[in-house]
Amino acid sequence: MESALTKACTIKIQNFEGPFDLLFHLFEKNQVNIYDIPINEITDQYMEYLFAMQQMDLEVASEFLVMAATLLHIKSKMLLPEKKEKEQEEVDPRDELVSRLIEYKKYKEFSATLKEREKEWDRVVYKLPELIELKWEEALLELSPEVLQKVYIKMLERNKKKLNTGARNITQIIQHEKVSLRSKMREIIRNLFNRAFVRFSDIFTLKTKSRTEVVTGFLAVLELSKLKKVKLEQKHAFAEILVYRNDEEFGDIEDEKVAGDDYR
Repeated sequence: MESALTKACTIKIQNFEGPFDLLFHLFEKNQVNIYDIPINEITDQYMEYLFAMQQMDLEVASEFLVMAATLLHIKSKMLLPEKKEKEQEEVDPRDELVSRLIEYKKYKEFSATLKEREKEWDRVVYKLPELIELKWEEALLELSPEVLQKVYIKMLERNKKKLNTGARNITQIIQHEKVSLRSKMREIIRNLFNRAFVRFSDIFTLKTKSRTEVVTGFLAVLELSKLKKVKLEQKHAFAEILVYRNDEEFGDIEDEKVAGDDYR
């Protein structure tokens, strides 16, 4: 009756690409640190795999046998009694095997990356650039004066459609409204000559004034308040603005110097 190890070998031994691949399988199985190899245990398991291959009449590659001889040689060195020599430092017989295993591991990981790239780009089809030779042939075009005349007339009609005939009649695109800040101040003064106060909305409203005039009128009220010609009152936000005249300072606005005379 075959042992459990022999059955395991039947499944796994053919998947190993070489002796190093088999060793890494044993390391993972036994959770071994590659820098501290239990050479006795690994060598025994490695030899069991080779014996199982022979029992299954599998052809054992020479590289597997070379690795087996290497492991047995290291094992024999590890079993020999240690010689205490002060002058010469002791060399671990496993060092060379460890360095070869580390190098093999690097190549194996890199080959796995290349396999993933090959799998990813295997569905991509490339086509090398090819040189296309174009044959130039000179052909003489025969045109009669009648054909040239028709083409010329069509060209003139096409260009005529592109022209904007109404552009000649345009004299001004945007008319810029000019509103004087001083004139709006005079307008407020005139409304206050015979009244103690006026509502701002009675003088400047969008129903009769433009937006520019209303804004300029508001600035004129603020300027008059700054000059102490009028007093302003607004009971709450967005309420009616009441403009009271200040009798003590109320006079001719012509004598005042107002900044920003022309507001546009």
